[in-house]
Amino acid sequence: MFQLFKTLLDKVNDGLAAAPAGQTTYGLSEAELACVSLMLMVAHADFASAEEELALARQYVKREFALSDADAGAVVALADKQATDAISLHQFTVQLKQLSYAARLALLDSLWQQAYADGVLDPNEEAMLRKIADLLFIRHSDYIQAKLAVCG
Repeated sequence: MFQLFKTLLDKVNDGLAAAPAGQTTYGLSEAELACVSLMLMVAHADFASAEEELALARQYVKREFALSDADAGAVVALADKQATDAISLHQFTVQLKQLSYAARLALLDSLWQQAYADGVLDPNEEAMLRKIADLLFIRHSDYIQAKLAVCG
């Protein structure tokens, strides 16, 4: 039993050592990668990933971080893996609480655009966005304004 526990701790410590806090992937910080992962979690919330949703994520990465098509695709693939492997939203939002309120609102706007990229706002996507907004300490009135700006 003790050996099993030690093996588990070793695996966790190896994972932590492999990704130091300041490390970046394709020039993105962990917080920036968390933003992309949240976008993809929202895209998957309706249990169907439309190509429009993945294309929007790639466009976001290219525009926000000035990456090439190939690098943007690699970042989206990495973020998609993180989103798929995620246990909860907290692992991403905990890093993003440190952003300014305006930056968190801009992220929420991007997440609304992601949710509505396929032209349909699924109730699961809306519920996930509500949870994200709460975890990021975004006022409900700002949440509603962001929704109305995207969904009309």
